[in-house]
Amino acid sequence: MVPFQYPARRSEQGAALVISLILLAVMTILVISTMRTSILQLRISGSSETLSVNLANAEVAIADFIDANRGRFAPGFLLLPAAAGGAIFPETVFNDSTVALVVTQLGCAPAASFDTQMGPGGLMSAMFDVAATATVARGGRSAVHLGAEAIAPPGSC
Repeated sequence: MVPFQYPARRSEQGAALVISLILLAVMTILVISTMRTSILQLRISGSSETLSVNLANAEVAIADFIDANRGRFAPGFLLLPAAAGGAIFPETVFNDSTVALVVTQLGCAPAASFDTQMGPGGLMSAMFDVAATATVARGGRSAVHLGAEAIAPPGSC
């Protein structure tokens, strides 16, 4: 008995190999493109999170400053030591962010709404700008400004 022999395959040219290599190359390009897009989206979302954290921390620092100094706002109080009624600057490190507070007195004038009710020599109004700049360790900075107005005793301006 003669063993079975496969017929010669001289008519095949390797078309399946060429097509599969082309498909593999196309799929590789698609995967690389998708990975680059995903990395870009991750960077964008990371930057957005950093901005949100910094903004929230700057707002918290301003709110803490205003709460700590409630009833202390008066003309020239920024120049006084805290023990003598000057400004109190609370903790300014939140969630990996460092917040720098800058408080500036913008002016002092008769309080318009009280001046009409109490006449000349009535209550005064001291106006302040509270600016907070939050910087996170991994990069990114956000700044927030808030105006504050405080009623001051008559004749203090």
